[in-house]
Amino acid sequence: MKKNNPDREQAEEGKRRKKLLFALLLILGLCVAAIVSVTQCRPSASADIGDNWFDASAQTGSYTGKSQEEIIADLNKTVEDGMLNISIAAQIFFSDGSGEGQARIENVDANKKNLRVSITRDDTGEKVYESGGIRPGQFIESISLNQDLPKGQYDATAVFSAYNVETYEQTGQAAAKIKLIVAS
Repeated sequence: MKKNNPDREQAEEGKRRKKLLFALLLILGLCVAAIVSVTQCRPSASADIGDNWFDASAQTGSYTGKSQEEIIADLNKTVEDGMLNISIAAQIFFSDGSGEGQARIENVDANKKNLRVSITRDDTGEKVYESGGIRPGQFIESISLNQDLPKGQYDATAVFSAYNVETYEQTGQAAAKIKLIVAS
């Protein structure tokens, strides 16, 4: 019969713990190496942009050739030129598909741009209305569709195209979702 030696058992237990600790440290080291490898190999967003993206002649700071009032006036003009106020009825009701509907399309004075408005059905993409030019301060009360729609409700998009009042060049667009309702 073999007798258990407590010193020997403790020595073997110590060896097992050292092996387990070594295995855990090895696994931890491999995980850290994998994470470092993945983050180092993945290109960053700034690497995609590159040095050629920025203008070489751009300077840091504010332009000093203008007074504070001139800078504010220029910024206000830029904002004003970029603004486009649109106004149209959210629902346009037609007694029948060939009748008139109250659209209340308005080009407010603040726009300082001529407008043209087109209305397109969302389900088919068909253009069912197109206005002529509307000067700032003008409105169109009622419209007729360019096709006879059957009774029903139609989701549509009204696109407002803005044009320079002197050159008639298109300067922007804005859109609004509306509903066309044909009673009979």
